[in-house]
Amino acid sequence: MRLFLSISALLVLMTTIAQSKLDFAKVDHDFGEIREEAGPAEFTFHFVNNGDEPIRITGVKASCGCTTPGWTNEQVLPGDSGYVKAKYNPRNRPGRFRKSLRVSTTDASSNKTLYIAGFVKPKPKTPEQEYPVNLGVFRLKYRGMNMGKITTEKVVEKKFDIYNSSDTTAILNPNSMTLPDYITVSLEPAFLNPREVGEIKVTYDPIKKNDFGYVSDNIQLENDSKEDLSVIAVIEEYFPVMTAEELDNAPKLEISDRSFDFSKVKAGTVLEIEFELANTGKEKLFFRSVKSNCGCITYELKNKGIKKGKSQVLKVFFDTSEMRGNQYKSITIYSNDPVAPTQIITIKGKVEQ
Repeated sequence: MRLFLSISALLVLMTTIAQSKLDFAKVDHDFGEIREEAGPAEFTFHFVNNGDEPIRITGVKASCGCTTPGWTNEQVLPGDSGYVKAKYNPRNRPGRFRKSLRVSTTDASSNKTLYIAGFVKPKPKTPEQEYPVNLGVFRLKYRGMNMGKITTEKVVEKKFDIYNSSDTTAILNPNSMTLPDYITVSLEPAFLNPREVGEIKVTYDPIKKNDFGYVSDNIQLENDSKEDLSVIAVIEEYFPVMTAEELDNAPKLEISDRSFDFSKVKAGTVLEIEFELANTGKEKLFFRSVKSNCGCITYELKNKGIKKGKSQVLKVFFDTSEMRGNQYKSITIYSNDPVAPTQIITIKGKVEQ
């Protein structure tokens, strides 16, 4: 019984010793919504030394450079109070945040982690910031107008925001624009008032473009700067819904090996790799396009089609002269195989100096 009481007393004593002597009125503060342009938000955590010995804060470490801490530097006597300040800078940090401050003291049991949280409302952007691409009279958000993934089924349209930064009504003159015949551009509304936002409508004809995969075209609008804009797209062949019999009779591309690992080579080596392309379908296979993701790769393909049951060799040349380190290149083959019209071959390895 005595032993049990002694152990119980020891546990109570240890618990008492381990208790923090700095009593914080609050350890977690939520600023709520703060405005980015309003500058740093500050909160002070107050505490009282409820121990029997003086305690001094030796440091406060914030979890982010965006938070600047401050604290009572002198010793805090028993019964006296002190503080820890947290100043959060919301500049360029829109959105929700939660940061911590680790408080270290001369009394290990009084070390504490404090938290601040909130939501930074982004600073309103000026028209120049919202539309950084300067085209003279007009401003755009991006220099590239991305049409996305499209097919050869039909002409596609896409709209992009455009801002009239001038003090006069602006128009687009079709006769003064530099455009390929498969791209047309119009302004909506046709007469855009000063300091107003409208839309530029891009109409793209993938059939006239007569290309597949990633494509990019430079165009010019009628404006003082004559800056180039790029219209980009990824074009794939369109296949209508086919019956099981039609699919069975369709061409089918089979590639001998979709990946080649050259392990290690010295820089300057020109690798020559062969891949066998076979048509295991019942109709003739046509290659629409072959593209690589690197100018370091060229290829040789003698015929643009393969009869049923036949095959041919795709020769790939990889020039490693400008390459160093780990490499991962790809070759994309576009064909009239309705099941797998886009197939990728990868080439990987390490180029050593």
